[in-house]
Parts: sequence; C-alpha cells; structure tokens
Amino acid sequence: MTRVSIAIFVALEILFLAATQSWGGWPWTAIGATAIAALAVVDLRPASLAMVAPCLVWLALFWATGNRELYFPFTMHLASLVALRLGRGERWQGVAGGGLVGGLFLAIRASQQATAKVLGVECVVAALILAVVLAMLPVSRGRNAVEGGVVVLASLLAYASLAL
Repeated sequence: MTRVSIAIFVALEILFLAATQSWGGWPWTAIGATAIAALAVVDLRPASLAMVAPCLVWLALFWATGNRELYFPFTMHLASLVALRLGRGERWQGVAGGGLVGGLFLAIRASQQATAKVLGVECVVAALILAVVLAMLPVSRGRNAVEGGVVVLASLLAYASLAL
C-alpha cells in the first residue's frame, strides 16, 4: 500500500464524514466513522470505500425529506458491509464488526429515547438482516459485485422493515 493510496483513502473518508455531519449530524457521523474505522483495519485502498458510497443515498433522502427513519437502512448498509469485509478472514470477525456497528446504532437510539418496544424491534430486525448477510459469506467472499448486491439488499430490507 502506497502513501498516496492511504492519503486518498483518508481524504475520501474525511469527505464522507463531512457529508454525514453536515446532512445528518452526529448520529450518522458516529455510525459512519465506526464503519470506516472497521473497514480500514482490513483494507486501506480508496476502492474499498466505493461500497460505502451508496449509503449516502439514505443520507440524501433524509436530508431532502426529514424522515429520521432512514437512519436505519443507512446503518444496516454499513453494518452489512463491515460484516462482509471483516468476515472474509474469519466469520467471527464479521459477526463482531457487524455487531459493533449494530450495537452502536442501538446505543444511539437509546440515547435518543427510543422506547423499549422500538429498540426491541430494531434489534431483532438488525440481527436477522446481519444473519442473512453472514450466511452469504461463502458465496460472496472476495467477490465485490456479490458483496455489493448483498449490502444493497440488506439496506433495502432494513427500509422495508420500517413498515413494522
């Protein structure tokens, strides 16, 4: 890995975090920073951030509509990506990484005074989505197109679950 590659990764990370802070605020930034830090553990190439970019659609939709519920598919996009990328090495690393992002989401939601019932539903849905994502590890491991599809599907499932 070259210094230039690492510098580009850091610059893109800063732009991503600036967007999350400007359009979403600290909860979105906390999830984004945690996910990027986890991803940086396994891959500092700028191309590795390409699969982070689609979650900005949820952020832009939140900014345009004010629908705070879009924070959940944003989070599940990143949690799923972390689970897949860290899970390439060992499945338990994927579980830990996805669980870290999901756990932070629940802690933030608790700090926002979400009810126990809402937190329970979010916890169950997040766990089910991550279980599906992790079940896809043998098929997707190292295949960027498949991983991208799994991550997008995970965020769409999270969006669909908002109807619950």
